[in-house]
Amino acid sequence: MVIEVVPARLYALAGVLDAASVRAGQVAAAGDGAGVGGPLGPVLADFGETVATAGGCLAGELAWLRGAVTTAAGSWQQVDAGLLPGRGTAVPR
Repeated sequence: MVIEVVPARLYALAGVLDAASVRAGQVAAAGDGAGVGGPLGPVLADFGETVATAGGCLAGELAWLRGAVTTAAGSWQQVDAGLLPGRGTAVPR
């Protein structure tokens, strides 16, 4: 079985993961619902805190995954650079 790894696609995936991490971080920083009064106020505040915590955790995980994908892309790029090109072809850098 052959697995084709294209570093450029991995770098593109890392960019998507980075943007998703930023967006999840924005969700984590969103309002907490403390301005809502009445019987729903405390419930909404708790829900906002839960969403903020989940958003922060997701942002951290996506940032970690982006780093892992970027590292893998760099490793594959080094492997590709070390291969001898076939006759009449070249290895991209």
